[in-house]
Amino acid sequence: MASWEHKFAAISASSSGNNTVVAAVTGRKIRVVALAMMAAAAVNAKFQDGASGTDLTGLFYPAANGGFVLPFNPQGWFETTAATLLNINLSGAVAVGGCLLYQEI
Repeated sequence: MASWEHKFAAISASSSGNNTVVAAVTGRKIRVVALAMMAAAAVNAKFQDGASGTDLTGLFYPAANGGFVLPFNPQGWFETTAATLLNINLSGAVAVGGCLLYQEI
C-alpha cells in the first residue's frame, strides 16, 4: 500500500485502560492524519504505541458529551512504530466514540 492511500477506523471504546483502535500491520506504521472523538462522560484519553505502550499523545480531557477534532494533516498527527497496534488508553470505563483517518506507511 502506498503511503498516500488512506484507511478509516472507528473509535469505539468503553473500558478503563487499553482499547485497541487499529490492529498492528506487519512491517507498517500506523500514521493518524485526522481524528474526531466524543466522550459520554468526563474521561482522560491518550493514544499509545501498543497496549500499555509508549504514549503518542499527551492526555486529552473531554468533558461529558464533549470531544475534539484533529483536522486533516498530511504530515500526520502521530504514528506508531512498525508492526505495532494503535491503542487508546482511557482513565475510566466511559463510552468514547469517533473515527479516524490513517495511513499504513
